[in-house]
Amino acid sequence: MAERLFFSQDIIQNWCDDEKVTFKDNILTIQAEKPRSFQLTPAFRFIKVEGDESDKLKLLGQIKTDPELEEMGADRYLNSCICEDVAYGMEPGYIAMTKPGDDEASDEELLTEFLLKNLIV
Repeated sequence: MAERLFFSQDIIQNWCDDEKVTFKDNILTIQAEKPRSFQLTPAFRFIKVEGDESDKLKLLGQIKTDPELEEMGADRYLNSCICEDVAYGMEPGYIAMTKPGDDEASDEELLTEFLLKNLIV
């Protein structure tokens, strides 16, 4: 089963500034002895409910792409959206899909190793 890894726009920018990765046309390339590239998809992570509403839709922490937001009937503007009359603040970023398999296992391991070494908590 494919897993979705979320990278915030800020994290990718920090990695680019530190020359650990390059990022162009939604392709993240890890700068290593044997550079590896990953196709990323723009996405948003739900980080807060605006106003006095509760998270009745249980979206906090979830990650959605623009097509998924449209499918939900959400109205997105910049880093926020309204879904069923609930306003949410969102964090922009990208997702990478990982699928365990013969060739992809080594890609997944490389990406995991990179994240463990460079992820800012």
